[in-house]
Amino acid sequence: GCIGTDDITVTFEPTPDPSFIADLTSGCEPMTVLFTNTTFGNFVDCEWTFGDGNSGVGCADIANTYQNGGTYDVTLTVTSAEGCSNSVTYSDYIYVEHTPMPSFIPSLHTVISLDTEVSFENTSTGSVTYVWNFGDDTDSSTLVNPVHEFPGDQTSGYIVTLYAYSPIGCVDSTTTLIQVNEEVIYYIPNTFTPDGDEFNQIFQPIFTAGYDPYDFNMQIFNRWGEVIYETNDDTVGWDGTYRGKMVADGVYSWKIEFKTISSDERIMINGHVVKTN
Repeated sequence: GCIGTDDITVTFEPTPDPSFIADLTSGCEPMTVLFTNTTFGNFVDCEWTFGDGNSGVGCADIANTYQNGGTYDVTLTVTSAEGCSNSVTYSDYIYVEHTPMPSFIPSLHTVISLDTEVSFENTSTGSVTYVWNFGDDTDSSTLVNPVHEFPGDQTSGYIVTLYAYSPIGCVDSTTTLIQVNEEVIYYIPNTFTPDGDEFNQIFQPIFTAGYDPYDFNMQIFNRWGEVIYETNDDTVGWDGTYRGKMVADGVYSWKIEFKTISSDERIMINGHVVKTN
């Protein structure tokens, strides 16, 4: 009937209940997220798995940068001093949206000043709204495929920019150049009558736009191909004389050379004019 007793204290530590929060759960790539461990208690070890192939250790705040768009699970594992461990996973916790890929095709890259209308075909992907800036100080457009008329009163190049926005506002842009060239406009008469009255006394081509007046030459030829008149001044015409004397009535050939403003191209044109009294 002998009895002996003994006492021992057994401590049961509660299973850790890990938890955390993120300062951002959705955004545009690349996206940096700061994670805060909100697990109650003191722990000697914390391990993170961010779902994008990256991991980290530490029970304090920790950041991870998601370089690519997608949806990511995040896991936190905590371990106490006694070696008790537990994990929690937040599924699809982080959403990173892909950056839009803006692109467009203009109907023309070069237009003339008399017809400056250009239509734009939007070929962007990953975007739902758009803003167009046409580079000519006009109002922007939010149409998907706008049509725009550029200023036609001067030769200029306009940078067109398309901003493409994703559903949550991620944005990217692309640009192209639209060149407006001044069209060469001129009129060359086919007859003149230097008979001393006040009408049609001079054979003179009329150039109004698109040419360089400082790079101009006109020659008049008789039937034998001899140059009987030449000028480099587009404001001066032929009065029907050669060496101070009026030439005979008939058909005379002319050749005009000039340089365009838009491309510095030299243009040569030929024709005939009828001189009568």
